[in-house]
Amino acid sequence: MSTEADSVIGTIQLTRTTSLVFSVRPWKGRMLAHVRKFVSGEKYEGPTKSGLAMGGDVLMSVIDELTRLKAEAPGAKEKQFAKVHKGGDSEIVVSVIPPNDLQALPSVDVREYVDSETYTGPTKKGVRFAWDKLTEFIGLLETQARQLGSNEKAQPVLFADAHPNWVKDAEEAGTDKGHGGDSVLHELLPHGPKEFPGEFLDGVNETVVLELPAEPISVVVLPGGKYAVQSNLGFRHDVRNPIEGNFIYYAHVRGLKAVPVPTAMIEVFRAVKAYENYVRDLRHALLKAYERKSGHRPMAKHQTREAFKSYGLPWVE
Repeated sequence: MSTEADSVIGTIQLTRTTSLVFSVRPWKGRMLAHVRKFVSGEKYEGPTKSGLAMGGDVLMSVIDELTRLKAEAPGAKEKQFAKVHKGGDSEIVVSVIPPNDLQALPSVDVREYVDSETYTGPTKKGVRFAWDKLTEFIGLLETQARQLGSNEKAQPVLFADAHPNWVKDAEEAGTDKGHGGDSVLHELLPHGPKEFPGEFLDGVNETVVLELPAEPISVVVLPGGKYAVQSNLGFRHDVRNPIEGNFIYYAHVRGLKAVPVPTAMIEVFRAVKAYENYVRDLRHALLKAYERKSGHRPMAKHQTREAFKSYGLPWVE
């Protein structure tokens, strides 16, 4: 029999002593996605009563609503954002909870509500987390959805298309959705940001193609004052100066597997400086647009950083 421990697919650390644990496991004959709050203290370590259990159809609806919430970035005011019918007299409500400090980000509450003859209102079946965990939260729900979809497809059926409608959506959960409904990105970056280095190299004569590793890299100072680009898994390439190091690093974070490095240093310098000016201007434009949209500067800063992270853009001061 599957246990919570052997079915865990991911964890989000909320505080030093609390976390959200994501699992997919059977419950009363059905495979469900579980999100459970865990605590680790001196007197007790383990699951709490706070959490959610969702079938595939409900899970996909919750993912859709959270993705829409992320794109809308509603600011720091308290707001009941969406409701998802769970079954019977229960529904899952997605709410925005304002912070105590207006310079902080709001929280997201995903909770089961009931409307019965004996009680109407929220239950303990729910979770709450800071806004900056929302992307990670959605990502783990999407992982759960794909696993539930695979489990459902493995079940024998009379006809090939007899599986529930949510199964196909679950298979595609987490795939690239473009702007994800983000009106700011749709307006300012309808086709995405400019490519680097391609759109910043003008009339370059000679280049040397450098193969890049899959793992993260960084620009480092070597003993003796020289510079290199290296990873923690053995990749290292000596560079002439930190500008050339940034040229390679900027190409890598944009997802390039190989980068043509100009042999003339002046061409490297021009490309890097033009690109840094471009991303600075883009950062300011996004920040202003997100602040107009949300009316909350901390939210605007967070959304801008999330956009830069999703596109692989460097945060250049």
